[in-house]
Amino acid sequence: MGPSELAVNRRKTIPTVPPPTEGRSARRARPGPRGLGLAAFAAACAVIVYVLRPGAVTDDTYAFLDWGRDLRHGFLPLLEHRTFQPLPIAAGAALSLFGSAAPTVTILVCLAGLVLLAAATWRIVGRLGFGQPAPVVSGLLVMATPLLPVLALVAYNNLPFATLMLWALVFELEERRTAAWVLLILAGLTRPEAWLFLLAYGLLTWWRAGRPYAPRRWLPIAALALGPMALWAGLEWGLFGDPLYSLRNTTGPAVQSTHTSSPRALWGTLRANVPTAPLIASGLGVIALAWFAPRRLAATTLAATGLAALSILVLASSNFNVPGRDFSVLVALLCVLSAAGAMLPACVLSLSRRFPPPVTFLVGVAGAALVIGLAAPRSIDALRSNFKSISVTHDTGRTFTREVTRALPLIDVRGAPRHSAAMLGAVENSELAWVLGVPYSAVVDRVEPQARLIVQPSPATWARLKRYRLTDRTRSPIPSGWHVIVNGDWQVYAAGGGAPPRLR
Repeated sequence: MGPSELAVNRRKTIPTVPPPTEGRSARRARPGPRGLGLAAFAAACAVIVYVLRPGAVTDDTYAFLDWGRDLRHGFLPLLEHRTFQPLPIAAGAALSLFGSAAPTVTILVCLAGLVLLAAATWRIVGRLGFGQPAPVVSGLLVMATPLLPVLALVAYNNLPFATLMLWALVFELEERRTAAWVLLILAGLTRPEAWLFLLAYGLLTWWRAGRPYAPRRWLPIAALALGPMALWAGLEWGLFGDPLYSLRNTTGPAVQSTHTSSPRALWGTLRANVPTAPLIASGLGVIALAWFAPRRLAATTLAATGLAALSILVLASSNFNVPGRDFSVLVALLCVLSAAGAMLPACVLSLSRRFPPPVTFLVGVAGAALVIGLAAPRSIDALRSNFKSISVTHDTGRTFTREVTRALPLIDVRGAPRHSAAMLGAVENSELAWVLGVPYSAVVDRVEPQARLIVQPSPATWARLKRYRLTDRTRSPIPSGWHVIVNGDWQVYAAGGGAPPRLR
């Protein structure tokens, strides 16, 4: 950055941070590990974390594995009033090739995604011109802010989605715009919130191109921005006969409202998932970026944060339930702003020549310690509570797989028709479909006339799930004429007499 540009922007470089260089030389000197080395590091960290803290795949993620396996076997993904998401289903098809290890591999992928997300925030903070300890603070906040590690340990697709979005921001800040487009398109096939970012990036690209009106110049930009939406709607139209299938079946009267979409509920959800200290620091971070970061980079990062907040408001206005996991991108960006905000006192002191660089560095360390220290008690309490619930889910999931696998030699599951198996007293309908090896639509949460198999937790297992609020259902009486074939931590019942149950 030359003297004239400094005069125009009225900015001063923080003494502890080398001034960011623009253009091609900056791209050659990107900080930190990259490529295969970073991927290998993330994979190694994922294995270590899983050994220390095993995760547990959720019902939604089991559904993606079921749908992916169904596609590989020639069945269309029968959603049963769930949202269609192209890339997660395609990923489920690939991950299902690991067989019984697929759930564990899925969690490992998400844990690696968490490490890559921390690396992305580290890189963004450094690119904005804030030196150590600011990048370390952003990475620590990603790894410790309760929402993000929990999403990784239960393998919600919101975590890899946030990783795609933050790395797209990294590539835009580094002017690697082809890579940014690729990641935004992948994100746009993962979750619909990315469509807002695609539209904004398309407009930005059109503006940078000189606002052309010739179709040959703006049509490619429009194709990139609108392509994921068109492909998503086209797939829903081709598979389900309705281009708005997901919208009609997951909004408004089609689903039970959890009252999470009101402004008060949205703010409460954010407060519940981000401790107060990082929230306050993120507000200071807006000032720090506007004052000290290079103008283009600051504007891009703040615009991305605004779009992340706007995407949540759009979801809420569409009568979607908006749980905490939908805040993943916003929370990751708040970690970036919090790290910058922790450096604001040091940045201000750096404007005066009376304070040498060692002093401003120590003030920066103090600001970082203050944010991390004030956030730590609440983060630790929340993580401890969530880890306990995940541990219970992991343990009961292992016993579930064991008991249902014991019953498999006694069950003929070939060609299992729709709703031929019932899962009572717990929420893992898709997990039962996965363990039985039947199409997703074969399992339902109630006993229908064509049912031939019932699985439910034992009284002790159900009480444990209830105690940790891991089920909102009740154990139901078994209809007359059914007999038990497995009676352990989970109970498996078959219809009819003593003959092996046939689901086909």
